[in-house]
Amino acid sequence: MVSNNNHSKWLLFLLGMIGVALIFFTGKLFLLEENRIDAGVQFEAEGDGVTDDTRAIQRAIDETPIGGTIHIPPGIYKLSKNPDFKASTGYGDSYFALKVSKPITIIMEQAIFKTESKGEYGVFWITDTADVHLKGGFLLGDELPKSGSLISNIAILLQDSQKSSIENVYTKNYSQGIHLHHANDNIVRNVTSEFNYGSGIINFASDYNTIESCVVRNSGDGHLSLFGGGKQNLVKGCVVTEDREGYTDQQGITIESEKESVIEKNSVSGFYYGIDVKNGADSNIIVGNLTYDNEFNIAVRPGDGGNNLMTPSHNIRIFNNLAINSREDSERGIYVNVGKGHQIQGNTVEENNLIIRDEKLRKVYKKDNFFVKGE
Repeated sequence: MVSNNNHSKWLLFLLGMIGVALIFFTGKLFLLEENRIDAGVQFEAEGDGVTDDTRAIQRAIDETPIGGTIHIPPGIYKLSKNPDFKASTGYGDSYFALKVSKPITIIMEQAIFKTESKGEYGVFWITDTADVHLKGGFLLGDELPKSGSLISNIAILLQDSQKSSIENVYTKNYSQGIHLHHANDNIVRNVTSEFNYGSGIINFASDYNTIESCVVRNSGDGHLSLFGGGKQNLVKGCVVTEDREGYTDQQGITIESEKESVIEKNSVSGFYYGIDVKNGADSNIIVGNLTYDNEFNIAVRPGDGGNNLMTPSHNIRIFNNLAINSREDSERGIYVNVGKGHQIQGNTVEENNLIIRDEKLRKVYKKDNFFVKGE
């Protein structure tokens, strides 16, 4: 009899534990579901390419709790300018359709956002926050901007924000694709940005950011640009290229007034300046890149002229790059025009394509690099 009572007690205990577990997991699923917003179902975003879905998607953003997730179903979402969403940067003012100012995740999957270039506005303004994550989606201007400024149409502006990410996003036909502005410790990964009036990706006065495995193509200005005095950023595994006929004066990756950053294992082709180090850059590392079909494959030079744009760069380390097949045999595989403390070692260039103004250093570096015969 005692044994049966013990069995009964253990059975009741186990049933109680199972009940507690069910309540816990049910509650957890309920909380997860509560934090997940479907912009189509809950806020009637149509995604038909005709209806203006700006307000519906903004309501979804506004009503998503901190740490929550918005799901944008597949569809074509027409967006328009919101005159209340004006971002002010060192470049000037920019307008946007959507604003994010709290930690949320937006999953766009196969969603397409359409904007009109003539309206001079962009898509996402992420400002004064942290832990915002954009995943997937296509941001498309109807045509390449022909007027306005370099910031008149920014697809995504991440401003004064930290620890956020932009991944697997495609942008086309903007003044700039992705702009990090005074934004630190963020990730831009697997982004494709092409046919922009200005930069495809620009990191302005921002630190500790990673730009990885991105494609930047057929844009303007510095296609992928580190500018404005940022430090300790990483650009790795990106493909940066210009293949339009007649666009012969473009710049690929620019390292401008940048400090202690790393440009690693990128492919850069089709530019006047492939990897362009200038205007007071200091202590950056250019390592393991493939640069070809550029007038200057890798250049360390004063700058483009104008006030404060002719400052020497110092302590640039150029290691183990393949800098060959300069455009039309320009003989500028690696070109070092100015500055002190540079290290140039382990690179492969064609004969006579290592051009260094300092004759003594030229003799030293001839021993430290590899030379091949051109075609």
